[in-house]
Amino acid sequence: MVAAEHLQELSELCGEVRELTEGGKVYVYLPRLRLPGGCVPNEVEGLLCLQEHSGYATRLFLSQPVSGRGANWSMHHIVGRTWHSWSWNNVSAQMRPAEILAEHLRALR
Repeated sequence: MVAAEHLQELSELCGEVRELTEGGKVYVYLPRLRLPGGCVPNEVEGLLCLQEHSGYATRLFLSQPVSGRGANWSMHHIVGRTWHSWSWNNVSAQMRPAEILAEHLRALR
């Protein structure tokens, strides 16, 4: 379970976030995730996994891939939808969720 103050911090960045659970993994749904400058698209829906997922320490999934950014994009079926993610590992789960999100977004700059 994600602490209320951490969900609030993410809500200030991404709109009304909510916690989702599937297959024993906890995700935070980010309805309006702004991507770094120059990304196309510039805003997407996001799904942040704050624990190990598919061999990655934490993982950020997007509603669509970002053109020309990230490497080795893959598709994942989570909570009834298709999500896209790229190869970006070793973002520690020991940080606050907003810090984890920022580290994942750094790969798209």
